[in-house]
Amino acid sequence: MTTLTYANLLTIRGRLNTGETDMETVSNNYSVEELAETVQATRGLLQAVADDWTQDQLLARPLMHEREDVAISEDRWSATEAISHLIATQNWYMLHMGRLLGRREHFDVMPHGLGDLAHQDILKADLEEQLRRATRSFLEYIASIPADADLTAKRNSTFFGDLSLRGWILLAALHDVEHWQQIQRIADTTTIP
Repeated sequence: MTTLTYANLLTIRGRLNTGETDMETVSNNYSVEELAETVQATRGLLQAVADDWTQDQLLARPLMHEREDVAISEDRWSATEAISHLIATQNWYMLHMGRLLGRREHFDVMPHGLGDLAHQDILKADLEEQLRRATRSFLEYIASIPADADLTAKRNSTFFGDLSLRGWILLAALHDVEHWQQIQRIADTTTIP
């Protein structure tokens, strides 16, 4: 079994950004189990931030005026906002994955566009627990994919083309990495008194 490393994910993101490949093509190189392990690893990076940072660190927003090399739209959120956005976006993945599996689930929270559902008003303890619960739920959801599921069926993702179950799981891992990098830039550019 080949678990995608953080370096692998960065390489994939680079290839996707240049148009060298697409999400679905890359995802077909990995099993559902390998991709689930990758999500577990990326969520581990995020959980460490939620667990280890102070409330002030989690709420700090980047000092964008000091970084001319970073686009404001890319780094406008605090770590709390980035993590809460990832938790909510997980429902979008599970909705589409569920449809591919013939499920008709309802989710109380559903993003309605890029950058939606980033919340700043969450206490550290709540953020830690919400991320822990969301990760457990997503990994259980992935584990519930039947062995005989059609891994070639696809559903349009709006932003990333048609994705299969594996494509949706890879998207989740790459999205985690994107926001984890954003959080690291906050750590590099923000001074908390």
